[in-house]
Formats: sequence, C-alpha cells, structure tokens
Amino acid sequence: MRLSKRNKAILIINQTNGIGLVKTKKILECLENKPEILLDDIASVRQKLLSVISEKEYGSLCLDVSSDEIDKKAETWEKAGITVVSILDENYPDSLRIYDDMPVLLFCKGNLELLNQPSFAVVGTRYPTKYGVRVTEDFVNELSNRFCIVSGLARGVDSVAHRACLDCMGRTIAVLGCGVDVVYPYENKGLYDEIAERGLLISEYYPNEQPVAHNFPARNRIISGMSKAVLVTEAGEKSGTILTINYALEQGKDVFCVPGSIYNQASAGCNKYIKDCQTRAVCNVNDIYNELGMRETDLSKPSAIQLDINENAILEKIQENGEMHFEEILQVVDLSVPQLNSLLIKMESVGLITKTKYNYWSV
Repeated sequence: MRLSKRNKAILIINQTNGIGLVKTKKILECLENKPEILLDDIASVRQKLLSVISEKEYGSLCLDVSSDEIDKKAETWEKAGITVVSILDENYPDSLRIYDDMPVLLFCKGNLELLNQPSFAVVGTRYPTKYGVRVTEDFVNELSNRFCIVSGLARGVDSVAHRACLDCMGRTIAVLGCGVDVVYPYENKGLYDEIAERGLLISEYYPNEQPVAHNFPARNRIISGMSKAVLVTEAGEKSGTILTINYALEQGKDVFCVPGSIYNQASAGCNKYIKDCQTRAVCNVNDIYNELGMRETDLSKPSAIQLDINENAILEKIQENGEMHFEEILQVVDLSVPQLNSLLIKMESVGLITKTKYNYWSV
C-alpha cells in the first residue's frame, strides 16, 4: 500500500534526531493532527513547533523534510509488502490508542483487517514441556474460534500458539521485536511466511532493524495492549513472559494462568502469580469465558479412538492422579511388564498419554 502524505510526515518527525515518542505526539497535537503541513510549508508552523521542540531540533526537522530519503525507503517497503499504519489512521488498533506509551507507527505485513478484530494473547516460556505444548494447543484450538490469537513468534509457547491457530484455520498476529521483514528466530521462517500470507506480522521497529535484547520487553506491551486478555500456558519464575504479565496488569487486562506441577520449574511463574492472587487460574477455556462473561462452549468431544478395558482403566487412573509411575500402573491392570510397556507406548503414539521423567506417565 502506497505511503500517504500524512504518514510520510510522521515518519520524518519520528526519524529526526532528538525527537522521540513523547515529542512526536506533542508535535502532532500542536499541528492538530495535520502533520502533512510540514511537507507543504514548515516555516508557517515554526512558532507552533518551537513550543514543543528546540531550535536545534527544528533545524534538523527542516533538513529532513527536504530530503528524499523517506521516499526511497517507502518504495522499498511497498515492494516488500510492508504497510505503514500511523496512530492517525482509522485502522490503527483502537485497543492501543488509549495507552500513552504506544508507538505512533506500526509496520505491518499481511492482513490489515486483523488490527481491529477481537484478540487474545497467548504467551509463555521459550522452553515448554510436553505438558506446556499440549495445554497451549488445547486452549488455542478453542480460543481461535472467537478471537484472533496474538503472540510474539518466539520459539516455544509463542510458536506453538501461532501454529495451533493456523492449523485450525484461525487468525493470528505476530508482534515482532525486530523489523517486520526480519525473520527471528530463523528456525521460524516457515511459520513467519505462513503468518504473512494468512495472518499479520507487525512491529514498531523500522524494516531491516535487527533484533536486540531490549526490543523484546518493549514489544510485550503491544502484545498485551492489543488483546482483550492474556493467557499464560507455562512460564518459569524468571521467564520473559513475566514482563508481559506485568504490562497486562498495569493496563488493567485480565490475565489467566494455567497451573502446573509444583515440581516443574517451567510452571513456577504461573503458580506464583496464581498463589499471589494476581492472576486467575484456568483449567479449560470455559474458565476464561466465565470470567469474561461470555457463553461457554461445549468441550465434550467424542473420542475417535476406541479403547479396550485395560486402556480405559489406565487412562482413567492417570487422569484421576495426574501422574503415575509404571509400577503403580502395573497394579491397575492384569498385564505383564512387557505387555504393559507395549500398551503404554501404543497409547503414547496416539496422543492419549505422555511419558515424563523417571518412568512416570501423565495425560
């Protein structure tokens, strides 16, 4: 999409030395949200500008206005399928407008219609357990029926959430901590391409900007800000996800955490926030819908797998206990050790149960 004159002016303001987010917003305010006048006759608004910026900054702005650098960049961005959306555009997310620290510009690649659709953030650890992966998939499979799923395209829970959403033909937005044309981590190249085609990639960082550590905590405020609520499926106590939780709480968002085993450090962050009563514990998507005042969904789905007596007994006992050792399961069924071992492997292969550490099994 071609760069509008208004957004060209905002880009110039935003790139001028000494002018950051706060001053950019002050300039837009003093120009009554008509920044394009800078391109037509910047001298006519000199006094207005000097009420919010210095003489030196005004001089830099004059030089930048006369440069064709933005035009060259815009042409490159357009060829790459990148669209610039500013806070003055109608399709800028309404959910972000209310926060003072949100960017004035978003660089987007994909379906712009998703910017203002009801969204739900799903985030978590970069190193999920099998439990975390399964929980993420289960929740996203249901949430994607009602919401656009927002996450950060990081390895781990973020990637699982995006993939699960796409696999069930849902809508997803990836908020990047680098330029929208930069694939990071590169292992997600296939997922990145699919989101660009079927979903939306957005970033506050200029195209071609490489990922740096401080970008990622900052992008988390956008993930939570544009979402109705945040779901954390698995997160350690020192996980970067904790920053997203804190941003969401500051923004007045509902935050939901899936509890995990007290022996699993990957769930320590979720368990702590639940214990401290800062977030709500959820065990299925209807717990979320009830908190948000939405109608429940029918979670009773007939199994396509026909279980025999032993399989059914094993599954019921593991569901009842949460986790069982091989020796404990052996007491439930009338099978030899080799027979039980073969049966457990068969049940794991079809996704009914999962083997954890020290020969324990869980659902």
